[in-house]
Amino acid sequence: MMKKPMTTEELFNRIRGILKEKDKLPHILDYGLATHAPVPITNYEFDLKSNLGYGGNEGIYLDLWIEYYEDSQKLQKGLGIFKTLNTDDEAMHIMAALLADFIIEECAYVNANLDDFTWKGADVHPIGENGKRISWGYSCGSMEAALKRKDEFLKKYPKVAVRDNATRKEKIYERKAEG
Repeated sequence: MMKKPMTTEELFNRIRGILKEKDKLPHILDYGLATHAPVPITNYEFDLKSNLGYGGNEGIYLDLWIEYYEDSQKLQKGLGIFKTLNTDDEAMHIMAALLADFIIEECAYVNANLDDFTWKGADVHPIGENGKRISWGYSCGSMEAALKRKDEFLKKYPKVAVRDNATRKEKIYERKAEG
């Protein structure tokens, strides 16, 4: 588990590294550069966006960024760019394949590491009679909402875990014994 949110630069480099390990970075690339203005990614609820096209001066560019909402405002933050000087049809197909591979690997990585992209609000997980977490839970936008959800769960489950995503501190609540 990460101690602080991953940045857009780190995510680009991580996925580029995965592609390199799997030998999926095309030989025609001149470079792949992460953003020079990284920002922390504090929520996994973002969309990967891209633009694949011919450059104004030369070559083919693949720009990648994330798009997300914060305080009801749509924001876009750059991840990075891949470039080749090649401009033929085959090069465009190769760059399109790189885009597809990046999307596939980014989605798989984020889904396998959701906790590393969860830094806001609070998570609530019921704990069953066997003392183990139920395989699902809720992410709430605030601690207040999480504590209300916890009260609902305690009517059905013996214990409930509530975690503050910013501090990573978790507290276990138990159902009060009846009468």
